[in-house]
Parts: sequence; C-alpha cells; structure tokens
Amino acid sequence: MIEQKVAFKSDGLTLDGAFFTDEQNSNPSLPIVIVCSGFTGQKNIHPERYARALTPKGFTVFGFDYRGFGESQGERERVILEEQVRDIASAVAIVRQRADEEGRKVVLAGWGMAGGLIIDAFRICEDQIDGLIAMNGFFDAVRVQKALRGEHGWKEFKQFMAKERTRLANGGAPEGIDPFDIYPLDPVSREYVFTELVKAPGYGVTSTLDLADSLISFKPEAHLDERFSNIPMLIAHGADNDLHPVTEPKALYAAYPGPKELFLLAGGGHTEWMLDDNPLFIEFSSHIAQWIQANV
Repeated sequence: MIEQKVAFKSDGLTLDGAFFTDEQNSNPSLPIVIVCSGFTGQKNIHPERYARALTPKGFTVFGFDYRGFGESQGERERVILEEQVRDIASAVAIVRQRADEEGRKVVLAGWGMAGGLIIDAFRICEDQIDGLIAMNGFFDAVRVQKALRGEHGWKEFKQFMAKERTRLANGGAPEGIDPFDIYPLDPVSREYVFTELVKAPGYGVTSTLDLADSLISFKPEAHLDERFSNIPMLIAHGADNDLHPVTEPKALYAAYPGPKELFLLAGGGHTEWMLDDNPLFIEFSSHIAQWIQANV
C-alpha cells in the first residue's frame, strides 16, 4: 500500500492526512473514500485498516487525524464534536479538489461516533460529497446514554455534570475526567480498547466537562432534511452491538430521506472484530466496497 502524506488546514490548524492507494490495483474510475475515526480514534488505527482492505479492490482511501491527535496540531486530549465536524469538512475539501482533477466522486465514511459526525459534516459541504457510509454509529446521544446507563444511571450522570459545572463556575480548576466515564463502554468494547487500541502509538485521551456538553448535544438524526434526499447512504452496523444498540441504525434508516440501505453484520458487536484478518471485518469491508460500486 502506497501512502501519500498530505497536510491541510482546519480553523488555522495543520492536520495530518494521507491518501492510500495500491500500486497494482488502483482504479481511477472508483470514488475516493474518506474514512473518519470514531471517539479517540487515530488515522493509524481504523482509517488505515480500511485502507488496507479497500485499496486492493482498486479504491483510493483518505485518512486523517483530528486536531489534537497524531501529528495534527491542536490542543492535546481535547474532543469537541463540533470541532471534529469542521475537521471532516476540511478533509472533504482537500479530497474533493483531487477528485475533481481526476474526474472522480467522493464517499464520506464514518466509524463509531463519526457515523453521526459525517451527517453533520455533510450539512457544511453537501455539494462536495456523493455518498455517505455510517458504520456502527449512533445518532441521538441522549437516547444512547439512557440505553447504556439506564434511567437511574442517566440521572446520576446529569447530577455529576451539574456538580462539576458548579465547581468550575466557582473558580475551580479544570480536572481530567476519564473519557469513558462520559462515554461509557460495554464490557466487550472495553476489553478491545484496552488490549488492542492502546497498542497504537499515541492512543489515549483525558477529557473535561466540555466533552460531556458536546456529547449530550449531539443528535445528527434531527438534522436530516431535503439536502440528503439525493445522496445514497449505507448504514452498516453490528447486529450484536451492545455499545451503540441496533435501534440506532434502524432509527436512522427510518428517518433518512434519501436512497438508503441497512446492513446488519450477523455476529458483529461494536469493535472487537475490527482486525484485518477477522472474517467479520472482511465481510463488512467487502460489503462496503460492493455497495459503493453499485450505488455511487
């Protein structure tokens, strides 16, 4: 796999990106696929994993690091979803420039939390995107928080947020918060994060109340409108996903106003199967490649 590094700007910050191609199988008639990481993700994890899966099929793949991650500029250990949406839109602009030069289309794909981020990014750069792929995402953060925590746990979390806001309002210094106290993991996903993802250089983040505020305001499903009516979307999701319940892709499918397909991966949870040689990942990435060729 050939990597062509690209530096681009987002809100004045220099972000690290790269185009990935296969020297022998590159097909310039296929769309360029932008793969966006999920929560605390990095270019060298899932975007490069999809690049390794898709480039042998002829695709060009673009991956990048959000501000504050990897080699991108920005405040370390800061995740604000609205800022990541802007980073995605900036990545789209760079890829669209190349796609126009080569007469190609652009597909925007998001993994996990980015499955919803790409919906909000589309509202910024709708004329630059030809297809959307939401992979194992969630589309109403409060709905998912209640599903994961239960009503009692959700009430306790809101009380925690109110107490922390009061402490800060009284002049208290910001304190690091475990991101998975804000964005809780199911047991299987937690094992994967702390056995596989932590192996990636630079992986890890400490959060603040700002993340909690940004997260609970996140509801991309509510932003669907007529602008999406001509854009095909693949909603691909693990059928046994306990982190982002299968009710999430089904709700998005029901609400999406444009051409759409719902693909539920039998036996797939949230992320434990995201390994290059895992049969479930091979099936998942192959279905994505086939959908793009048939619909974009």
